[in-house]
Amino acid sequence: MTEKYNALTAKITRLANRGARKSQIAAHRAGIANPYMINGRLIYQLPDGTVTEKYKYPTSKLKK
Repeated sequence: MTEKYNALTAKITRLANRGARKSQIAAHRAGIANPYMINGRLIYQLPDGTVTEKYKYPTSKLKK
């Protein structure tokens, strides 16, 4: 049973990673930064690839 659960866990992880990556690409195309939590600190990767701790989301990009 353990091998079955390991295979299922691996498959679910692959699907989740694929979905997360697609979402990150879509955010970059829309000009919105991707936030990450690294060692308890909020880090942003900007659409140009720059990594920073400070980012102000553009209000024009947010849906009302």
